[in-house]
Amino acid sequence: MIEQRTRRSGRIRLFLAAAAAPLLLGSCGVVAELPTTSMPTSFSAATSPEGHPMAVSAPAEATVSKVVMPVYWLGLNGSDVQLYREFLPSKNTGDPIGEAVMTMTTATPSDDDYFTPWAPASKVTASISSKNVITVDISSDAFKPSLDAGMAHRAVQQLVYTATAAAANAGLTTAGYNASVAVLVDGKAGYLAFGHEDLERDLERDRTMPAPIWIISPQEGDGTETSVAVTGSAVKRDEPLFWSVERVVNGRPDTSALKSGELRLEAVAGETAMFDIQIDLEPGEYNLRVFHGEGENEDSKRFTVY
Repeated sequence: MIEQRTRRSGRIRLFLAAAAAPLLLGSCGVVAELPTTSMPTSFSAATSPEGHPMAVSAPAEATVSKVVMPVYWLGLNGSDVQLYREFLPSKNTGDPIGEAVMTMTTATPSDDDYFTPWAPASKVTASISSKNVITVDISSDAFKPSLDAGMAHRAVQQLVYTATAAAANAGLTTAGYNASVAVLVDGKAGYLAFGHEDLERDLERDRTMPAPIWIISPQEGDGTETSVAVTGSAVKRDEPLFWSVERVVNGRPDTSALKSGELRLEAVAGETAMFDIQIDLEPGEYNLRVFHGEGENEDSKRFTVY
């Protein structure tokens, strides 16, 4: 599994290099063909495993703490690219939705298995109506990277998920209405995002986009006490759901599991359920993995026990 994680991070770096290259070329005044950041398979072929998407509703995005904000990233999962969420520190700018979307385009994910195909936006503002229609006005410079159709759809959904999650987390949504997002670019409607995604109409969450397994806590790089509280969510499948913890030695996870077990989900096949476990560990650095069967849909987090 170590080799699998290394390959996955390497492929993500290739995606980022492809997306960043046009910006570097442009800043030097060199005219060159824009490389395209592409899906690992064709857009039509890339679907969630077994057609069982993660069910993530916007109201479930809220946290107790208002000093953090939800931000969505993209990550490779087998032959697909799917959505993963992190909670990042908030500066409480007074525009929680705009701040989260801006962070989505400018920040680096804590987990190096994740990435963003967006270029840094110079400006993002947002508002929300009483019927949960979120209007995000984002500058056109965020759309500079060249993406294929599949990656463009995922990038736009990354924005939709981030904006709706930020609204819910800030307590701005009204009960009884589904959240949707109207995207303006430099104040105007009808933009064709990355040359593929029509932003003429209000956008809702594509339920096939989230990855089937998320580790919610601990997050990448967290420090925790010796009794580690692990929480997450996963899609129930025919194969069992397993967890494993390895020591990190010289910057790499050990090949043998220090502790492992099976997770039981209170759901029928195809539905999403939460899971939680308590793991007692000695001080040190560890790598936690949660996966289906023989290693499918794996999500992993490194953390430190004090």
